[in-house]
Amino acid sequence: MQAVREDEAAAEASGVGAFRHKLLALAVSTALVGLAGGTFAYYHVSYYPQHAFSPAWTFDAVLIAFIGGVGTIHGPVLGALFYVILREVLAVQLVELHLLIFGSLFVLVVLFLPGGLVEAWTRARRLIIRKSQP
Repeated sequence: MQAVREDEAAAEASGVGAFRHKLLALAVSTALVGLAGGTFAYYHVSYYPQHAFSPAWTFDAVLIAFIGGVGTIHGPVLGALFYVILREVLAVQLVELHLLIFGSLFVLVVLFLPGGLVEAWTRARRLIIRKSQP
Protein backbone atom coordinates (compact mmCIF):
# COMPACT_ATOMS: atom_id res chain seq x y z
CA MET A 1 0.00 0.00 0.00
CA GLN A 2 2.87 2.35 0.72
CA ALA A 3 4.36 1.66 -2.70
CA VAL A 4 1.05 2.47 -4.39
CA ARG A 5 0.72 5.62 -2.29
CA GLU A 6 4.20 6.87 -3.14
CA ASP A 7 4.33 6.04 -6.86
CA GLU A 8 1.58 4.06 -8.49
CA ALA A 9 3.38 3.59 -11.81
CA ALA A 10 6.54 2.29 -10.13
CA ALA A 11 4.48 -0.08 -7.97
CA GLU A 12 2.72 -1.45 -11.05
CA ALA A 13 6.07 -1.88 -12.80
CA SER A 14 7.43 -3.90 -9.89
CA GLY A 15 4.46 -6.28 -9.94
CA VAL A 16 2.24 -4.78 -7.23
CA GLY A 17 -1.43 -4.70 -8.21
CA ALA A 18 -2.33 -1.05 -7.57
CA PHE A 19 -6.05 -1.48 -8.24
CA ARG A 20 -6.29 -4.41 -5.82
CA HIS A 21 -4.51 -2.49 -3.06
CA LYS A 22 -6.58 0.64 -3.64
CA LEU A 23 -9.75 -1.44 -3.46
CA LEU A 24 -8.55 -3.10 -0.25
CA ALA A 25 -7.75 0.30 1.29
CA LEU A 26 -11.21 1.55 0.33
CA ALA A 27 -12.89 -1.51 1.82
CA VAL A 28 -10.94 -1.29 5.09
CA SER A 29 -11.53 2.44 5.47
CA THR A 30 -15.25 2.18 4.75
CA ALA A 31 -15.56 -0.70 7.21
CA LEU A 32 -13.88 1.40 9.91
CA VAL A 33 -16.07 4.41 9.12
CA GLY A 34 -19.18 2.21 9.23
CA LEU A 35 -18.09 0.82 12.58
CA ALA A 36 -17.51 4.33 13.89
CA GLY A 37 -20.90 5.45 12.57
CA GLY A 38 -22.63 2.49 14.19
CA THR A 39 -20.91 3.21 17.48
CA PHE A 40 -21.89 6.86 17.21
CA ALA A 41 -25.51 5.96 16.49
CA TYR A 42 -25.59 3.62 19.46
CA TYR A 43 -24.06 6.25 21.74
CA HIS A 44 -26.49 9.02 20.73
CA VAL A 45 -30.05 8.00 21.46
CA SER A 46 -31.71 10.81 19.53
CA TYR A 47 -30.92 12.46 16.20
CA TYR A 48 -30.72 16.16 15.51
CA PRO A 49 -30.09 17.00 11.82
CA GLN A 50 -28.44 20.33 12.58
CA HIS A 51 -25.99 18.58 14.92
CA ALA A 52 -24.72 15.98 12.44
CA PHE A 53 -24.12 18.45 9.61
CA SER A 54 -22.45 21.20 11.59
CA PRO A 55 -18.94 22.29 10.55
CA ALA A 56 -17.65 21.23 13.97
CA TRP A 57 -17.85 17.56 12.95
CA THR A 58 -15.63 18.15 9.93
CA PHE A 59 -13.21 20.21 11.95
CA ASP A 60 -13.00 17.54 14.65
CA ALA A 61 -12.11 14.82 12.13
CA VAL A 62 -9.49 16.96 10.39
CA LEU A 63 -8.00 18.06 13.70
CA ILE A 64 -7.78 14.47 14.95
CA ALA A 65 -5.99 13.39 11.77
CA PHE A 66 -3.52 16.28 11.89
CA ILE A 67 -2.81 15.95 15.62
CA GLY A 68 -2.04 12.25 15.26
CA GLY A 69 -0.14 12.41 12.01
CA VAL A 70 -1.42 12.41 8.46
CA GLY A 71 -0.31 9.50 6.31
CA THR A 72 0.26 7.05 9.15
CA ILE A 73 -1.77 4.10 10.34
CA HIS A 74 -1.64 4.67 14.08
CA GLY A 75 -1.50 8.48 13.96
CA PRO A 76 -5.25 9.15 13.78
CA VAL A 77 -5.90 6.67 16.60
CA LEU A 78 -3.33 8.44 18.76
CA GLY A 79 -4.77 11.80 17.69
CA ALA A 80 -8.29 10.67 18.60
CA LEU A 81 -7.20 9.58 22.06
CA PHE A 82 -5.35 12.84 22.66
CA TYR A 83 -8.21 14.92 21.26
CA VAL A 84 -11.00 13.25 23.24
CA ILE A 85 -9.12 13.42 26.53
CA LEU A 86 -8.09 17.04 26.00
CA ARG A 87 -11.57 18.04 24.80
CA GLU A 88 -13.25 16.55 27.86
CA VAL A 89 -10.81 18.20 30.25
CA LEU A 90 -11.06 21.59 28.53
CA ALA A 91 -14.84 21.46 28.03
CA VAL A 92 -15.35 20.97 31.77
CA GLN A 93 -12.88 23.63 32.86
CA LEU A 94 -13.14 26.20 30.04
CA VAL A 95 -16.68 25.85 28.72
CA GLU A 96 -16.64 27.95 25.53
CA LEU A 97 -12.96 28.82 25.40
CA HIS A 98 -11.97 25.26 24.45
CA LEU A 99 -13.03 25.90 20.82
CA LEU A 100 -10.53 28.76 20.57
CA ILE A 101 -7.84 26.56 22.09
CA PHE A 102 -8.47 23.79 19.53
CA GLY A 103 -8.38 26.29 16.67
CA SER A 104 -5.03 27.58 17.88
CA LEU A 105 -3.78 24.02 18.38
CA PHE A 106 -4.71 23.18 14.80
CA VAL A 107 -2.78 26.15 13.42
CA LEU A 108 0.26 25.33 15.57
CA VAL A 109 0.28 21.67 14.57
CA VAL A 110 0.00 22.49 10.86
CA LEU A 111 2.77 25.10 11.03
CA PHE A 112 5.28 23.54 13.41
CA LEU A 113 4.52 19.82 13.52
CA PRO A 114 2.97 18.71 10.21
CA GLY A 115 3.60 15.04 11.04
CA GLY A 116 1.60 15.28 14.27
CA LEU A 117 2.30 13.31 17.42
CA VAL A 118 3.90 10.49 15.42
CA GLU A 119 6.53 12.90 14.10
CA ALA A 120 7.04 14.37 17.58
CA TRP A 121 7.59 10.87 18.99
CA THR A 122 10.09 10.06 16.23
CA ARG A 123 11.98 13.31 16.82
CA ALA A 124 12.07 12.76 20.58
CA ARG A 125 13.28 9.18 20.18
CA ARG A 126 16.07 10.27 17.81
CA LEU A 127 17.11 13.01 20.23
CA ILE A 128 17.22 10.58 23.17
CA ILE A 129 19.28 8.09 21.15
CA ARG A 130 21.64 10.85 20.02
CA LYS A 131 22.07 12.11 23.60
CA SER A 132 22.71 8.61 25.00
CA GLN A 133 25.49 7.82 22.50
CA PRO A 134 28.99 8.92 23.59
